[in-house]
This record gives sequence, structure tokens and C-alpha cells, in this order.
Amino acid sequence: MLRRTLSWLWPQTEATAEGRSGKLEVRWENGRKVLNSPNGNQSFGALHRVWQKTLAHLDLQADPPRSVLMLGLGAGSAVTILREELSIKCPIIAVELDPVIVRLARSHFQLDRFTDLNVIEGDATIQVHALRDRYDLVLVDLFEDLDLARGVDARSFIHGLRDRCSDMGKVCINTVAYDETSDRRCQAVHDHAQRVFHGIEELRLEEVNRMFIAS
Repeated sequence: MLRRTLSWLWPQTEATAEGRSGKLEVRWENGRKVLNSPNGNQSFGALHRVWQKTLAHLDLQADPPRSVLMLGLGAGSAVTILREELSIKCPIIAVELDPVIVRLARSHFQLDRFTDLNVIEGDATIQVHALRDRYDLVLVDLFEDLDLARGVDARSFIHGLRDRCSDMGKVCINTVAYDETSDRRCQAVHDHAQRVFHGIEELRLEEVNRMFIAS
């Protein structure tokens, strides 16, 4: 594919669409198709590396989860890592607010090739309370462009995450601290989680990502 080859020289746009948080762009970068918002990567770029490192840190192949809940799907970076890189076959429930992102994930990133993946279109800060099952692994990646989505740094949301996590499960919350305001919001997530969960670990990734792993 010409675009893929040329992307090693400079990025090649394949499609654009207007999402809930602004313009979304599907493009080729260094031979790989990614999904970007105006100021950040939404799937398969830096974000993919963040989840690769996080999930490798958990050593899931030694103790695979029996169920996974994803709050924030994007174009399917974390699904791809679990299914194709780590061979995790358990059912996955994914909640995504933006129907445009879901459409792009299906049309440009072949999301529908994955079995046992149930995508719920809705607000994850509400669905975390509406769902009733508990999951061995909960992955949280909720942003409005580069900022945490509204409500992610609220204590009630962190309580909801605890309620969705099985007794021996883990919750991974991706946050981005790129200025003083965003760092305060990241710290609020950390502080709430520290009070609600038994333990919390932090990974610093890609210079600005603060990944919190709670159990």
C-alpha cells in the first residue's frame, strides 16, 4: 500500500471524521495505522505502547483473567494487545461513548474480527454503576482529547471501579499529566483510589502518562 510505504517518510491521512471531542484522523505513521484526536493518540500509537507496557507489567500470561472490562475502547489497541499479543481469550466488555470512534474502529481497524467482544455505546462513568458483573481486569482509558473525561477523577467513579473489580482482580487507570491542572486531576484519581482499594501502584510511561494499578 502506497500510503503505508510513504508513512515512513511523513504521516499519510486515510480518513477524517468529527467526533465528540473534535476532529478524528485515521492515518499511517511509520508503517502503522493509528487513530489520533487533535492533540493526542487515541489508538495504536503512543497509547498502544502505554498499554503494552502496562499489560506486560501485569504478567497476564502467567495468571490470565477470566473476564475483562474496558472503559474506553478507542480503535481497539488494548483489545488487540490482549487477543493477538498476549493470547488472552476471555470475554471482553468494552464501553465507548463516541459512536464515531466505534465506526472508525470497525471500518478501519477491523474491530469485528474479535470474538467474545461486546461493545456497549454509552457513558462509562454511568455504565460502571449500571453494570452488575465483576471482572478480573478493568482497563480505564477515558479522555476528551488529551484531558481526562469528566467524572473520571470523582470519588464516586473510583468506588464504581472497585465494585466492578473481582476480589483478586486489578484495575488499571490511564491518566495524562501534561500541565499543572491535568496533574492535579491525575493526583485526585490516585488519592481516591488509594482510599478505596487495598493497594495502588504507579507506572510513569511515555513522559506524560501516569498509569495507576489498583487491587
